[in-house]
Formats: sequence, C-alpha cells, structure tokens
Amino acid sequence: MDEDPFARLLRRLEASRVAAFADLVGCTPGEIEALEARYGVRLPRTYRRYLEAMGHRSGRLFTCDHAAVFYPHVLAMTAEQRRLWAEARAEHGSGPPPEFELPVDALLIYGRLGEQFEFIRCDAQDDSPVWYFNTWEWQVRETEPSVLAWLESWCTEAEGAIASGYFDLYPEGTTP
Repeated sequence: MDEDPFARLLRRLEASRVAAFADLVGCTPGEIEALEARYGVRLPRTYRRYLEAMGHRSGRLFTCDHAAVFYPHVLAMTAEQRRLWAEARAEHGSGPPPEFELPVDALLIYGRLGEQFEFIRCDAQDDSPVWYFNTWEWQVRETEPSVLAWLESWCTEAEGAIASGYFDLYPEGTTP
C-alpha cells in the first residue's frame, strides 16, 4: 500500500529537525470553516490538511523568510490586499495594472513583506498548484504543481537553513 504523502512530509519534518510533532499547532474545524465562509470557497484537501496539522505553528518550516503563512495571516490577507489594491487604483491610479486581477476563487496563502505573494485556487480540487506574483511586476506564474510540493520546497529551504547555521544566529528565525 502506498504511504500517505502528507504523513511522509510530517515524518520528514521530524527527522530533519525542521519541526517536531510537538512543534505543530493546527487549526480547529471552526477556524477552517470560518476561513471558507469568509471567502466563499471550499479549500483544496491538501491545504486543509496543512491547516489542520500546522496552521498556527510549524516549527522552523517557514521561519527563515518573513513568511506570513499562518491562519491569522491567511484569514485576513486576501481581503486586505484586494482592498488595498482597489484603494490604490481609485485614489492614486497606482497599485496593480488594470489587467491584473486575482481569480475569484484565489486565496493568498503566503505573503512576504507586503510585496510578494503566493496563492492557491479553491475550486473543489484535492490539491491546487501554487502561484506567485509580486508588486513590482504583477505577473502571475506557477511556482509549485501542488500545495504538497510547496510544503516540501519549504522543508528543503528550512533544512538548508539548519545546515548553514542560520538558526544558530537567529534561534527564533525571522517572521513577519
């Protein structure tokens, strides 16, 4: 029988010292329902599993890059950015170019310093590719074929940070 890829990722986090199981704090079912209700979406299964397992805390997984990825960020980020972009367009003629528009079912799952973002599509899939854009190019490009691949990529990044001694200098990492 094939092993569950998400369970394999959790074991990798533990084995590589990125996150012990005790370091993971997930979201409640009510929090996940509130996120879906706020945006009128149904989360892809893999992203839902991420939230359930580590939506509030994930050890060192995201702490080496000012990553806004946890539930409070994700709950607010999509609406906040859409509002900011609309205000910038209306008041200053700035912000995203007129042709830039996020899909209605997009959910921002990563923000870095208010300039770089990644999002998924919530169109009732088991998983979703992850797309990236930044506020200086406004070009959307797919960065990972799935949420699971996105998490594995972050794990590789955290493993590299551990190996380089990054956490010796910044024991708490860098967070937003």
